[in-house]
Amino acid sequence: MGSDYKKEFTKVYSHLNLWVKRIYITAFNIYAWYWLYREIFERHTTEFEPYLLWFFTTVGMHFFVLDNQDSLFKIKKK
Repeated sequence: MGSDYKKEFTKVYSHLNLWVKRIYITAFNIYAWYWLYREIFERHTTEFEPYLLWFFTTVGMHFFVLDNQDSLFKIKKK
């Protein structure tokens, strides 16, 4: 019985973890691009530091996605 529970728990946990990663990546991208739009077109900010921070966090997210290939949506061949 313990082995079946552990197998099912691992299966559910991996699927849940995958969807949390996908939601996190999507939400981050939406907010990052909204923030950039807001800074340029609504606030007209000319300070360079917020843009630099935006750049480094966005590039960091890109490397996070590259390191976690399981979070991408892939077409499965039948």
